[in-house]
Amino acid sequence: MNTTHTDMPEAAMKATVCRGCGQGFYYEPIWALGLDLGKSLHAFCDACKETERMSEKCAQQESRKQENEARILAQIDPALRETDWRHPKFNLPLWRVVDEWRPTRDERWLGIIGAAGRCKTRCMALLAMRVMRAGTRIQWTTALRLHEATGDRRSQLNGVAVMAREHLADCMHAPWLFLDDFGKNEWGPAFESQLFKILDHRKNHLLPTVYSSNAHPDEFSQVISPLNARPIIGRMVEGTTLLNLTA
Repeated sequence: MNTTHTDMPEAAMKATVCRGCGQGFYYEPIWALGLDLGKSLHAFCDACKETERMSEKCAQQESRKQENEARILAQIDPALRETDWRHPKFNLPLWRVVDEWRPTRDERWLGIIGAAGRCKTRCMALLAMRVMRAGTRIQWTTALRLHEATGDRRSQLNGVAVMAREHLADCMHAPWLFLDDFGKNEWGPAFESQLFKILDHRKNHLLPTVYSSNAHPDEFSQVISPLNARPIIGRMVEGTTLLNLTA
């Protein structure tokens, strides 16, 4: 018969049968008002208790894994989640380069430049999911979403303003930022100021940033105001690994 650990003499112990394995074992009775409360507290032997504890631990780990996966899926658009690198039309050579890229001391940013249809966004999505599954929080946004949030932050609708400010703050502070379709936004003093604030903070705090664009950042000097062109373009190019698919 199995025994539980106790310093009590065996005569003071009571025998019972484990509800889990059916094996007999001794337990320490706890008497109160003539009732043995210890019996209900010792329905399982030590071995079965440990098995149950490990089972609960595994269930909790699986639950956390599923919650993390749900957060990952919530960040990435459904169409991008289903990206299949084995698809014949997928740009596998680009993905191999992106997948092997890691932030370094000198180049902590990655820019993917090329015409539409070259799988820039899909490669970014695969990289974002890889980073999140490794346990790192990311923020995914687009240039259009940034432009929208820049205007909405001063909305008279409180809920809209709060969500816009939260999004801009996440873009600034997230451990990794993924900025898709850079350059497809409208330009203007408010957006340029907000974008510079985000880029400058991330550069100064060595926060990895990945962006895609149809055009090289140097070409944006034609649409960004002269006051902000060089500061913005400089931060997008300096310390950045540029994959120029049009070169």
